[in-house]
Amino acid sequence: MKQERATDPTAQLATAQRDLARDYGFPSWRRLLAEVRKLTEGLTETGKERMERLRIEQARPRTEVPIDPTVVDGYLGFYELTPTIILVVQRDQNDLIVRLTGQAFCAIVPESRRKFFYRNSTIQAQISFTVGPDGIATAATLHQNGLEQTSPRITGDRANAIEARREARQAANTPAPGSEAALRRIIEATQQGRPELARMSKPLARAFDEQLPDNLRTVRSWGDLVSVDFKGVSRIDDSDVFTVVFSAAESEWRLTMNGPETIESASFRLTP
Repeated sequence: MKQERATDPTAQLATAQRDLARDYGFPSWRRLLAEVRKLTEGLTETGKERMERLRIEQARPRTEVPIDPTVVDGYLGFYELTPTIILVVQRDQNDLIVRLTGQAFCAIVPESRRKFFYRNSTIQAQISFTVGPDGIATAATLHQNGLEQTSPRITGDRANAIEARREARQAANTPAPGSEAALRRIIEATQQGRPELARMSKPLARAFDEQLPDNLRTVRSWGDLVSVDFKGVSRIDDSDVFTVVFSAAESEWRLTMNGPETIESASFRLTP
């Protein structure tokens, strides 16, 4: 309530409870309490079950609600999603607009005082804000693809430095330190069915563990590893792109690194 009354001195407990419930995807405080009781009284959900529950929640239709337009002034700024990706939040006349590094600005609209969804309904994602007593957001959370990724607020100087480093790396078009070694590790771990989850970001570790049975069958069916060739740095997602040839298939792999030892994200596809 202290945070609510910092921005709205007339805020009531019932209003704060309703807004909190909406932040978690529930239409009312009573529904949120019922879900909490169900989860705490039953078995603890697995990581896979949680991701599926979040995917369903994130894909449901959203309803815009009116809020005090001055509230969003505390949300404007820069948030660090990953070491190479910044979430920028700005105003454009009456719209609140956001962009991730390398992408275009998109408008978001409120479903509660602190949670917003994309006006473009094809983007099944939401952004919520953690707010301090002064009404200024200290973090933003991206809700998408069954994940909830929290980004701390950073200064404009740090945001500019991160994006400048990204531009310089793309201009140099060289792989990140440790990238090829990490790729070879993740291929070997997939083939052996023993992933090194501790050397992955938390979102990647959850996804990798969930998809391991399918990926294990796929990569094993491709045969022995023959060669790994760096193709370049993607201008879309700043990933290192590799062509990886197996004895029975050719594939494209994309990795982003968080330091020389930790894989931030990874994906692969079969190439013609």
